[in-house]
Amino acid sequence: MKKVYPYFLIVFFIILITIPFSWLFKGESSSEESVVEARTMVALKPASSPNLQHALDLVRDKKYLEASLILIDLYTSSTFVGKFERATSDQFPLRLTIIQFSKALERMIIKLAYSFTPDSVTPADMTRGIYFDAEHDQLIYAPTLFNETTRALIDERIMGYEDLIEKHPEQDFYLYYYEILENSKYHPLNPYFNEADKNQSIEYFEDKLPEGLHFKKFMLNGMDDHRKYYYRTDHHWNVYGLLRAYEEIYDMLSKDYSDISPMLKYKKLVEFPGIEFLGSMARETFYPIAGDNFIVEVIDFPSFEMIKSGQLVNEHPRLAYFAGDYSTIPYTNQFNEFYGKVTDLIEYTFDNDSDKNLLIIGSSFRNALDPLLASHYHNTYCIDLRYYMDFSLSKFLEEHDVNDILIVGDDEVAFEDIEYWKINP
Repeated sequence: MKKVYPYFLIVFFIILITIPFSWLFKGESSSEESVVEARTMVALKPASSPNLQHALDLVRDKKYLEASLILIDLYTSSTFVGKFERATSDQFPLRLTIIQFSKALERMIIKLAYSFTPDSVTPADMTRGIYFDAEHDQLIYAPTLFNETTRALIDERIMGYEDLIEKHPEQDFYLYYYEILENSKYHPLNPYFNEADKNQSIEYFEDKLPEGLHFKKFMLNGMDDHRKYYYRTDHHWNVYGLLRAYEEIYDMLSKDYSDISPMLKYKKLVEFPGIEFLGSMARETFYPIAGDNFIVEVIDFPSFEMIKSGQLVNEHPRLAYFAGDYSTIPYTNQFNEFYGKVTDLIEYTFDNDSDKNLLIIGSSFRNALDPLLASHYHNTYCIDLRYYMDFSLSKFLEEHDVNDILIVGDDEVAFEDIEYWKINP
């Protein structure tokens, strides 16, 4: 083996240096969409780095010494090195094949280690904190924790809600909480985590529920409930969870919205041929698991206009699926592709008799609900606060007339996270 190692290293470094040298000839690497990873690959563009572009021009002119001095300066810059490492990693030849091989090797080691135990829940890989639950044939995240830090975060969010309600008395505030397995009493790994949440966070928040905050919760009654309302390979709720959430939110809103239009009724549920939905957890771990059936609702929406990140959208992406225009490539993010990709701001204007406007704040779960809820209002604004690090509700309301404000989220979005999801008054 000692004789073989040097050859492996030589081949590895030859492959490694071919990537930056290839930029000499093709000018820059391309920004390509990775379907498997549901993201855009990082591409190092010399044109965006004047020093790098100048060094490459010098190399082409055979002025190697001058080029090398510039490159040495660049490679002592931590900012440039970070971008270079990420781009080199993303442009590495056969990178996905290597990742899949690495994950398979990890699974072999995990399987060997757990072969001496009766555990039915084992790590899906060594890095993601995702587990395979053999009894229920599903991928799951580890339980979340409840401790003093969690209490402090919840207390801060409670004060935040109280501040919002006090400073904006003309708006009605609604919070719809949905329980996920990680926070529930039914997580199979709860006995192994001393501080497992087990509903303690939601109970703590509800005990201190701010006055004036309309509140409704989507709770699980067991593992069967989880499997009924959520995907086995993805963290989102499925069509049955979506329809339940819509009904419950509609009921909450209608209590103070007496002339709200009737609920939209779905005509039927359809499953798209050829799609085996391998969701976010399968995509992150490459665990060999059968995909979910991708079933969606068919609804005749009233006429509406949709603006996404300031651009008019000619038609909702769901219509392409019904026309048969969808991808069957494994690991395609079908949930986001059908219901709409996460973005900063989505605006709906429905052609109806409503004189009320709605603001919805939430994560990608919210995307599936947006047009359903928006159909009962004239204008609806849908926001993901992860794209608004300096979001101010006061400034938003100065520019947008809003009557009802709805927050849709799990523990993190609803009352724990203060980095992204705390709403600034």
